[in-house]
Amino acid sequence: MDWRVDFYTDKDGNKPVKDFILGESKKAIVEIIHVFKLLRINNVRLGMPYVRKIDRSGLRELRIRHGSDLYRIPFFAHTGRMFILLHAIKKKGDKIPEGDKNIAIKRMHDYILRHTGEKGN
Repeated sequence: MDWRVDFYTDKDGNKPVKDFILGESKKAIVEIIHVFKLLRINNVRLGMPYVRKIDRSGLRELRIRHGSDLYRIPFFAHTGRMFILLHAIKKKGDKIPEGDKNIAIKRMHDYILRHTGEKGN
């Protein structure tokens, strides 16, 4: 059974990852959606070059290359066979900047608190 890939939605109904993706070129969007499909089908078994653990917080990153652009989308696995996409950046280097990682962690904790009533790690 395939997993579901969903966008983090803040308390005001905004979906920052979806908005980011829709601002990219059509060809980039096609590549990003292709990797979403790989994640949905292969779920937690999908590894490099598409998925890498970020740290011990439970965060992973989708790693997408389109031409010379590198996209990173931090996400986490949630109960019910669901991946929640938390943040998205286009970058040149290999590592996610600390500020972007902190945004993803904050959103993960917010999601968990609002959807389960539990505090995240």
